[in-house]
Amino acid sequence: MKIKDFTLEKIGTYVAFFCGLFVLLPFKLKPLTVFVFFVWSLFSLFKNRKTIKIEIKTLIIGSIFFISYAVSLLFSENIQRGFTIIIRCIPIVLIPLGYSFLTLETKIIFNKLFRKTFIIAASIYSSLLFIYLFQLGYSSQKLDLYTYYSYITYEFWGLNEHPIYSSIFFSIALFFILIEGFKNKIFNSILFLILIFGLLILSRKGVIASFFVLSGIFLFLKKDKKYTAKLVFVFIGLFLLSLCVTEIRGRFLELFDSSKVVNNKETSTGIRYILWNTSEKVIQNSNYLGYGIGDAQEVLSKQLALDGYDFLSKENYNAHNQFLQIAIATGVIGVCLYFFSLLYFIQKFIKRKNPEAIVFLLFFIFVFLFESVLERQNGIIIYSFISSMFIYSSEFDKNSSK
Repeated sequence: MKIKDFTLEKIGTYVAFFCGLFVLLPFKLKPLTVFVFFVWSLFSLFKNRKTIKIEIKTLIIGSIFFISYAVSLLFSENIQRGFTIIIRCIPIVLIPLGYSFLTLETKIIFNKLFRKTFIIAASIYSSLLFIYLFQLGYSSQKLDLYTYYSYITYEFWGLNEHPIYSSIFFSIALFFILIEGFKNKIFNSILFLILIFGLLILSRKGVIASFFVLSGIFLFLKKDKKYTAKLVFVFIGLFLLSLCVTEIRGRFLELFDSSKVVNNKETSTGIRYILWNTSEKVIQNSNYLGYGIGDAQEVLSKQLALDGYDFLSKENYNAHNQFLQIAIATGVIGVCLYFFSLLYFIQKFIKRKNPEAIVFLLFFIFVFLFESVLERQNGIIIYSFISSMFIYSSEFDKNSSK
């Protein structure tokens, strides 16, 4: 069968469905979504090469993160580790490039099916999460919730994922429901509750705060007062209900106790305080020029050890702030260039009158303040898919007809 005989739209539905299952795929299979998507996009380029116009400027600005990391190899001592990280970052280039090979109609069809599949997949994951917790004996409180988090991270039926990334996936699925969702409102409500309970039980403070703030902004922009009032009531009610769980309540209350924040290596907030201060010190020691992507983690770990935080050093904790992480590797110049790329796309979304895209990008920016999301391939892949979905035109653009 010749390539021209393929129905790209039909193949695209299978590709969108597979990519939307990202949440449920085992860790080693998740990168396959990038490969399948990109190969499919190449067929689209071959078939529509006369009509497709590739936005080179957009691709270059969107690849600034990857380019700055690649350039930092020039002043890295550990070249081998640097190349490993660069290879891990390839999806941040391949996915946008693949999107630029698609026609507008194909992008819209892909986006819609991807979103719906992602919502279902994330809801199934959240449901399985609760089943797994009760199987471990959570209802009888054999172990505390912190211990269950470690089981979720390393032993969860082959679906093991760090709670940070699971929380990000749940938040994205919740945003998809708020933006469009399914036609059946009852079905949307059920999925919404399943996802919000999953988000709250994992109790990742930064992700939860980012979702609540940005979803509030989005609902305000929609100017539907009744709908907004209902959801705000649900948000607050469920959040207060989650505080009845001792461990969740403790994680949020630690924010108001300085002894659990300042140089406290026993709490998640305290660990971040240490990592942020140490990262700033490391950046200053490099004269704000960075150490190169190959040496960034080693330099941070050594400084943690020198400061007396051996546990954090041995566990190779990253900066837990994406912007500090970039600055350690590429210096102030690298992080400023990345800021420029983010501001460029925000301005582009404002010009397109696309509040959905603005909210999604701001969500990632907020989460970047608390997590080094782009240090793991799972974070890179989902960030690339979601950002590309809006950067390379979507059905939400008010000016898409132009």
